[in-house]
Amino acid sequence: MVTLINKFTVTGDVADFRRAIAGVSEFMRAQPGFLGHEMFRSLSKPDVFVETARWDAAESHKKAVQSEEFRTRVRALAGLATPDADLYDLVEEHAH
Repeated sequence: MVTLINKFTVTGDVADFRRAIAGVSEFMRAQPGFLGHEMFRSLSKPDVFVETARWDAAESHKKAVQSEEFRTRVRALAGLATPDADLYDLVEEHAH
């Protein structure tokens, strides 16, 4: 399993960003290997959002983001936010 961590700094209208990212998320949820998704909003910086998405493997995520449908949906984010994304492996976990 891998986790996508994507920090968005919203530079446009937050409502427009939320609508655009919802369209991307809808597409990703339907992709093979997608396991789950969360979106967080900073309390101190309301223009900063952090998305986490779990995938069964890096290859599944790569295949999804290389599709034309993904590219079409991501274009809606242009001018609304600056993304900073990467895939991560879990190296340590603590649960209570």
